[in-house]
Amino acid sequence: MMDYKYISDPEVKKQLEKNKNKSREDDSFSDENSKNDKEEKANILIKKKKDTFRKSRFDSLKAKKISTKKIKIKPPSTKSLSLVTKQLSAMLKTGLPLLEALNIISESCEDKTLRRVFKDASTSISRGSTFYSVLEKYPTVFDEMYLALVSAGETAGLLPKVLERESLLLESLSKIKGQIKSALAYPLAIFFLTIIVLFGMLIFVIPVFQEMYANSGSQLPAITQILINISEFLRNTEQLTRFLPILIAILFIGFRYLRTKSFKKNLDIILLKLPLFKEIITKSSLANFSRTLSALNNAGIPILEALNISKRTLGNYVFKNIIERMNNEIQSGQPIYKVLASESNIPIMFTSMFRIGEETGELSQMIDKLADFYEEELASTIKSLTSIIEPLMIVFVAGIVATILIAMYLPMFGMMNTVG
Repeated sequence: MMDYKYISDPEVKKQLEKNKNKSREDDSFSDENSKNDKEEKANILIKKKKDTFRKSRFDSLKAKKISTKKIKIKPPSTKSLSLVTKQLSAMLKTGLPLLEALNIISESCEDKTLRRVFKDASTSISRGSTFYSVLEKYPTVFDEMYLALVSAGETAGLLPKVLERESLLLESLSKIKGQIKSALAYPLAIFFLTIIVLFGMLIFVIPVFQEMYANSGSQLPAITQILINISEFLRNTEQLTRFLPILIAILFIGFRYLRTKSFKKNLDIILLKLPLFKEIITKSSLANFSRTLSALNNAGIPILEALNISKRTLGNYVFKNIIERMNNEIQSGQPIYKVLASESNIPIMFTSMFRIGEETGELSQMIDKLADFYEEELASTIKSLTSIIEPLMIVFVAGIVATILIAMYLPMFGMMNTVG
């Protein structure tokens, strides 16, 4: 039985309750008729079951097999999916039939994956399939959140409105990903550039100084000798050939370990203990969770199912675990805010807003406000972080180059003192 307690959108709630009441009326009418001609219908039903038992069982199994068949293709970018969803919503709002809207998108969409998917959707719907059943075949393109919203929209007859919410949600998620990527892009670019410069100096610059100091016969400082030894190793193809299999084996084992659940779990726990990373991960996770939960809840998805889907959109193990405990506590009758209050990684303001939303019956509005707040906070944090990282990376690069130059010129200063 669907629980409408947490659904605050009056239009969605009214439509879902209307559908439920209509279903009850149909059931009541059916029961009244069955009492009048119970014997006659029973005989017809028994005969029909005997005649079609094997056929119906085969058709049922076949339908189930078809419905579970998945097609794996390259997923589109979140931005592209958001744009296409918004276009589809706009077309449906103008009164354009779904089939015609899908045909237009399949012809005009620039993304090859989405063009293929919506072309298939257009063909399948013209043969009697539902929009949800077509999208379900592409798990790499449409996640559980997207499918749940489409299913709810089709059930309530509010697909244009639900798709509009979905496009806004995807825009929000794309914005969060873009902010994090932009914060990481600069330091990563500087780091790899530094590595390239370092190897260039070790292979091409240091040998020049090595020849100069070899003729002097003087003992070199430790730091200079270390750099010369590394330079010789990198220029010795025979040693590199012997070391390469070991390096490949280490990298292979390392990458295999990086993909294990235990590593990801431990990494998520460690990152939340580091002040800077904790702030970014917490704000991005809460913004992501709030926006997803609000969209699902507004679309009429039951709160427990909405929590399960929202949990799967999170990347951090710690926050996934919190949502799992939240789900279990709600099933036992506890309000959401009490679970959040017991978690040290959840800010007090987040818990308070949930409590107010539950007590006033406006949970979705409160969650939306939380999502807006944490998205703004995340943008501000990333902007501050970027302004700090830029000078730090300059100092990092300058430090490495200065160390190499000092190491190379130290013997020269020693020789000048000896001559003096």
